[in-house]
Amino acid sequence: MKKLTTFIVSFLLTISMISNVKAESNQAFSDLKGNSAAKAILYLHDKHIISGYPDGTFRPNEPITRAQAAAMLVKALDIELIKNATVQFKDVTTKSNYYSILATINEKGIIRGDNGYMRPGESTSRAQMAAILRRAFNMTLDSQPTFTDVSPIHWAYSDINSIAKNRVASGYPDGSFKPSNIVTRAHFSAFLARAMEDSMKVKAYKSFVGDAGSEIVRDGWKYKTKDNMLVKLNQQTNEEIVLLSKSNFESVEGHFEERLGRKFPIILYNNELYIPYQKVIGMMSEIPSSFGLMKTTIDGGKLEEIKLPFMSYNARERNMYVWNDRIYYTVEKEPRDFESYYKDIPNVDDPLFLYSVNLSGGDLKLESRFSARFIFEDIGTKIGTFPYTQNHKSVEYEHSTIYYFNKKGVFKYSLLDKKTAQLSSVQAKDMIVTDRDLEIIDVRDKKHILKK
Repeated sequence: MKKLTTFIVSFLLTISMISNVKAESNQAFSDLKGNSAAKAILYLHDKHIISGYPDGTFRPNEPITRAQAAAMLVKALDIELIKNATVQFKDVTTKSNYYSILATINEKGIIRGDNGYMRPGESTSRAQMAAILRRAFNMTLDSQPTFTDVSPIHWAYSDINSIAKNRVASGYPDGSFKPSNIVTRAHFSAFLARAMEDSMKVKAYKSFVGDAGSEIVRDGWKYKTKDNMLVKLNQQTNEEIVLLSKSNFESVEGHFEERLGRKFPIILYNNELYIPYQKVIGMMSEIPSSFGLMKTTIDGGKLEEIKLPFMSYNARERNMYVWNDRIYYTVEKEPRDFESYYKDIPNVDDPLFLYSVNLSGGDLKLESRFSARFIFEDIGTKIGTFPYTQNHKSVEYEHSTIYYFNKKGVFKYSLLDKKTAQLSSVQAKDMIVTDRDLEIIDVRDKKHILKK
C-alpha cells in the first residue's frame, strides 16, 4: 500500500511539473494567443534564442530589423563573437550594443554590409530573409523554379528556391512568395525554427511553375523523348531508365498516333511529366489533325490521359504548359492545314485563344487572345513522316510569361497580371528565351537581343 501511495504521489507531481512547464511556455509572452507562429516562437524562447521585450510581449507583428535577425542567428548557430573587431561601419559605432554581433555576422558572410553601411534598423524583406537563412545554414543554391512571382531574373531567385526545397518556406496559397513583403518577427521566428528543427519543417516541397522543353534537367537527371521512348538519364553515371515506351500504349484503328516522337516537348511539374502528343494522324496524309496530353510520374509506370474539353472535331491544342496547378494551351481560331503553311516562312499570323484547365482537365477558362506566326519547330524526321512538333515556334513559355511574335513585332503576356507588353517591332522568324534575354532572329537572319 505504501509503495502504491508513493507511486501515485510521484505520478501526480510529474503531471503537475509538466503542466507548469507548459503553462510557463504559454505565458512566456502575453501577445501570442492565436498567432500561427506561436509554436516556433516558444521553441526559440526555450532555446534562449529570443527573449522578447521587458513588458513581457514579443510583438510578433512588428517588422524584424537586420540587427535583430543578426542577434537571433548568432545565438541559433552558437557563433562566437569576434573579439576586438576592427571592421568599420558608417552607421554602427563600435560602442553600439549590436556592433560585435553585426561585425561577426558580416565577417561570416551571412548578413552583408553595402558600401560600408550595415543598416541595422532596416526592416528585412522576404527575399533578404531567404538569402540570409540560406547562407546561415549553408543550403545549396537551387535553380528549380518554385513560385509564380519569383523569376530567374530576381536577384534572390536561387536563394528563395533553396529555402523552399529545404522546406523552410512554402509561400502563399496562390503560388506566390511575395519577395518584397516585409518579414515580421513572427515570420522570421517560424523560418528560423524550421531551418533548425526538422520536425517543424513544411510537410512537403511544392513548385507552382513547370519546366518545359525537349530536354529537361532536374536534380541530376535529364528527361527527354527518344526512339519512341520517354527516358531519364543519370548525368553522373549515364544510367538510362525507360519511363514509357510503345508497349505502354494500345493500338488504335483508323489512324496513327505519335506518342513519343523525337524532340517532342515535355513538361515537368513537381514529380509528374506531361507529354503532349499527336493523337490523330491521317493514314494517307501522315499529317496530324488532333493532339492529346498524357502524364506519368518521374518514376514511370503510371500513365494517365488528360481529357481536355471538347472544342470542335478539328480543334488543335498546341503550346501546352503547366503553371500554378493549371494546364495552359492554345487553340486556333480557324484551324489551318499543314500542307500549305508548314514551311519556315513567317508570313502568316495565326489568331489563337489561350485556355487553361485544372490538372484533371476541368474548369475551362479563356485566359487571353493573341496572334502568332504560323511556323513550327522542325524536329528533323525522315521524309515520309510529319517533321514538326505541334508547338508554334513563335510562342514560348518561360516561368510566368508567354513570349510570342507576329507581324507587328515581339510581345510578352504575363500569366500573373494578364497584361501584354510589346518588346520590339522586329519582324521575327525564331526566338530563344534565356534567363535574362530574348534572342530574336529576324526575317533577314539578323540576331537581336531583347531585355525581358
